[in-house]
Amino acid sequence: MLIQFSGVQHMEFDFHKFTNRDDLLSALSVLRHVSGITRVGGAFEFAISKMTAEHGMRDSTVPKVVYLLSDGRTHDYPKDEEMANLMRKKFPNVEIWAYGTGEYVAMSELLKITRDDSKIVTNKNLTLLEPMFDSWKGTEVCEKLPVCIKGSDKPLDMVLVIDASESVDKLFHEQVHFAIERIVQNMNIHPDAVRLALITYSGQPYLHFKFNNVKYGNNSAVIRYLNTLRSIKGTTSTHLALHDAYELLTDKTSGIREGVPKLVMVLTDGHSQRSPRALANRLLAEGFEIFALSMTYPPHVDEHELLHIAGNKSHVFTPQNIQDFEKEFMNYVGFSCAGMELGPNSEPRVRGATDVTCGPNSLTFTVRTQKPMKGLMYAQQFHDDSKCVLVTDGSNREISITFLEGTCGLLKIPSFRRDGYTYNVTVILQFHPLIITRADQGLDVSCFYNQPISLQEIGRSSLKKLTDTQCSYRLHRFGPNECVALDAKVGESIYHKWECDAPPNFYYLVHDCYAKSERKNIQILDSDGCEIDAHFLETPNYSQVTAKPRKGDSYVWQEMSVFKFPGDYNVVFQCKISLCDMESDDECTKQIPPKCASHALNSAEGPKRLKRMSSGGTKPGFSMTVDVETRTLNVLENEAIRPPVPSNTAT
Repeated sequence: MLIQFSGVQHMEFDFHKFTNRDDLLSALSVLRHVSGITRVGGAFEFAISKMTAEHGMRDSTVPKVVYLLSDGRTHDYPKDEEMANLMRKKFPNVEIWAYGTGEYVAMSELLKITRDDSKIVTNKNLTLLEPMFDSWKGTEVCEKLPVCIKGSDKPLDMVLVIDASESVDKLFHEQVHFAIERIVQNMNIHPDAVRLALITYSGQPYLHFKFNNVKYGNNSAVIRYLNTLRSIKGTTSTHLALHDAYELLTDKTSGIREGVPKLVMVLTDGHSQRSPRALANRLLAEGFEIFALSMTYPPHVDEHELLHIAGNKSHVFTPQNIQDFEKEFMNYVGFSCAGMELGPNSEPRVRGATDVTCGPNSLTFTVRTQKPMKGLMYAQQFHDDSKCVLVTDGSNREISITFLEGTCGLLKIPSFRRDGYTYNVTVILQFHPLIITRADQGLDVSCFYNQPISLQEIGRSSLKKLTDTQCSYRLHRFGPNECVALDAKVGESIYHKWECDAPPNFYYLVHDCYAKSERKNIQILDSDGCEIDAHFLETPNYSQVTAKPRKGDSYVWQEMSVFKFPGDYNVVFQCKISLCDMESDDECTKQIPPKCASHALNSAEGPKRLKRMSSGGTKPGFSMTVDVETRTLNVLENEAIRPPVPSNTAT
């Protein structure tokens, strides 16, 4: 509720009027000054008459704050103090705060109204304003704590146990791959959803992390860690690994939760030097579920031991029935929250695990939102292509879109192990059907399709598809493989990431880069790919491209501290990417990564200001050059760079 006053009072709107922040801010922006004498007492008397259920005020169980914005120099003294006291008597749980406006504030009057100087803010201590509201932020009033996280994922405490012994040495990579693609990718690792602990073992078990390890509290962090695992020479002691799993699940300091299902997922060939049956029965007797999986066919797997571990035939999986794994596993994870009703004004944010599946020529992406979403889901930079856009009508909380090879910027990259293809695309969720807002999300979506690739096929692909190579330029938060940045504050770190689906024998050089706003166009990397001014962007990092043997996806990246041009709030980054056949004798093979010692400009010289980018065409010595640009980045001014009190200086 907002009441504006001078000599008279007017209620601009009551508690019923606005249900979201954006509409409220829009209403505040059109308020106009009303002249007249100041009657604070009259304003409080008027407010008491409007603080009723008719105007949307809730009962006494809901805390209340009355915030007075005034210089305190009232013409109806002592009515101001009397009405403030009357308000407290009528509404015992009300707090009265004040912001003393202007340079001349009647502090004594404001103190009589608030009864506490810590509840008064002026221009001299304005930095104390926001912390006053900290206790009111992020508090959700619930009669009963929901079983799962606000309408998304089923909660689960899971121990992942991976056999790393000599008997599975050749299968260890397959076990890790399965753990990433079909276990971790099918759940949402989050403190309120799935909590994960990891054990590997051979002769002795090794606990990598517990349930409450914040360092591995999300899917991306766990996947990165799993990719670093290596097999351990030694015997197979599954019984000891199950013993450690039991200790972990019964240790209240490990991060387990009461009333949350417990699951042990064991990947092994079943050839333990000592029977794990007794330890498995102990776990099952406590109500813990066990899955036992093997990546090898009989007779190389001991299926009887797997059954002894799981205690349930439906929880035993080998390559003969592995296609049924998700059907059983999804009973323990996924989108579900029985009996949970969402508030009428809840936002359609992404909640819970996202599903990504690959086919031989396509990628399908599914998200689940907190409430039915009415808006768009589309591939970045392809919002005008009907094949790349899904329009949602607000009837469903689960939405899916499929991108086909050769469309929508979908990258299809053969793996360096020649065991399949990696697909990648950036998907934008636009929560309003017409406009882009700060609530929108950009998601970097990847998946792997397992398919043997011959050298001949890669060779044919190289010759056939070089001219069809697609490159992307994205801005990410937290790291080059984390979420896509749509807005950022000055001084925050973001990561530039350049990526091409080029054949394996092609490297690429990032060069001729510009930062462009509505009124500025600044060059930040020169024609050789070297930095011009480190305050803008340093020379990119090529370690993911040039590493031998190459590990994971190939891309160029660099961290940057966000900047903005005075008076402009949006910035777009544009670059050229030139591809080079590293198996050729072309001049470009000596230019990647760039050698920049002699190119750095004196910082006093400053960046180059040009009206347009350099001319098109292929860079001399290279096979092909393409132009790329980022999505527009909305840059917000960081409050930390503003002085708390305006300063006046004269020279």
